[in-house]
Amino acid sequence: MRRLFFSAALAAVLLCVPSPSPAADAPPADARLVKVVALSRHGVRPPTQSAETLASWSSRQWPDWGIPPGHLSERGAALIRAEWEGMRNALAFNGLLPASGCPEEGSIFIYADNEERTLATARAMLEGLAPGCGMEVSSAPEGRDPVFHPVKSGFLPSPQLSAEERQELARTVSAAGRDLEQSVAKIASLLGPAPRFCVPGRDSCTLADLPSRLHFPAPGSRQGVSLSGGLGTASTVAEILLLESLEWPEKAQAIAAEIPAPLPAGPGTPVERKAREIILAPRADRPEEAPLPFAPRWKAAPMEENGEIMVNPRTALQLLPVHTRLQSAVQRFPAVARQEGLPLLSLMAESLAGTSPMKSADAARLVVFSGHDTNMVNIAGLLDLHWTNGLFPDDSTPPGSLLVLSLWETPDGPMVQASFLCQTPAAFLSTDPAVMRASALHHAPLVLPGAYAHTPAGPAVPLEDFLSRVRSMTGSGLSARLAALLQHS
Repeated sequence: MRRLFFSAALAAVLLCVPSPSPAADAPPADARLVKVVALSRHGVRPPTQSAETLASWSSRQWPDWGIPPGHLSERGAALIRAEWEGMRNALAFNGLLPASGCPEEGSIFIYADNEERTLATARAMLEGLAPGCGMEVSSAPEGRDPVFHPVKSGFLPSPQLSAEERQELARTVSAAGRDLEQSVAKIASLLGPAPRFCVPGRDSCTLADLPSRLHFPAPGSRQGVSLSGGLGTASTVAEILLLESLEWPEKAQAIAAEIPAPLPAGPGTPVERKAREIILAPRADRPEEAPLPFAPRWKAAPMEENGEIMVNPRTALQLLPVHTRLQSAVQRFPAVARQEGLPLLSLMAESLAGTSPMKSADAARLVVFSGHDTNMVNIAGLLDLHWTNGLFPDDSTPPGSLLVLSLWETPDGPMVQASFLCQTPAAFLSTDPAVMRASALHHAPLVLPGAYAHTPAGPAVPLEDFLSRVRSMTGSGLSARLAALLQHS
């Protein structure tokens, strides 16, 4: 009994979960972790937009990353390595991997999207998890990978929303926009004036003056549902500001945390109001666009234009909900999440059960899919998963964060437990590798639909129930197509 308590307490330290209570509903003492399947977001990277696009958003100077747009930075790779060195200790404690030396051949399988940042992230994982062991990353050879981009690859048709669904999504995004309006105005203050944001009749405008639109793909296209205009740009900038503060933590922490409060916005001149009506009027030649209501209550405050566009990490975290809320509104929406997330969710579930078309994933004890934040949000939407995230906004997906499915063998049979893991601000804002390694991961146990059982890591659902739920969503047709696509993996 004494040794059991020590083991549970140590696991709590490694995984950042509370030690089991002695209550009657405590997890069984002989529960054993037998497999982990994780979906990881890539590490820190520069903006994916071109320098010309970024320049059109602001007259101020953006930081120079020194690498191509969207590529994993050296700092990003270092953070991923440190994260997975810590993960190796936790996995070894739970008996999934050996405490030292190279893991057994075939015990680890990593499948990455074939974009540079996801491939480089996967390699950095292995450098932290099994350095010098010669393990390789698997990926699709070329083109858009249907696992991570089912719509853009043409594997699944684009989401087609009914009129009622379009209205519901527009209401959801509009409500989020109203809640976030002051933060959007703060982002507009940081960017300063830019001619691109001007409506007719004005020559000095900011992001706060730009209306927003939802875009719905036409049948047969390879496009997803997207958000553009003021809210879409503000969401992207909020994410960029976070990435900058994680790439250069020392420089970012030297910046004052406060930025000017936004100013009340008036109704505008008659010309401006008429221009707004024209811009927001539905157009017969663009039936795939839905203009969102726009009557801003806040406008950008003047700022000094000295220095690069960068903020204190505290400010970045305060502005990040602009990205998290708007991305969640679109990517968690059921019609979107189904088309964009079902292939990956199916592979994760079947890999956990050992019944996927990826034979290497079936045999491995640790399976990692190296993808994107949109992949994580799609799957969270499909399973109705939500998490707290320390100092980060709820449901946010910081670089390197993980959506984890764990298979536990219990006296009541195999159980599936879900978790969200990410590095803490202590790791993200340090440049000392030892501190980055030692900073425990933030761990949030998640509640899967129908979960009622208990494991040392949180509430769980029987494996068969979990598989049945996922298979009911995917259907036999999609499962067969996935099997044909991946039968040689």
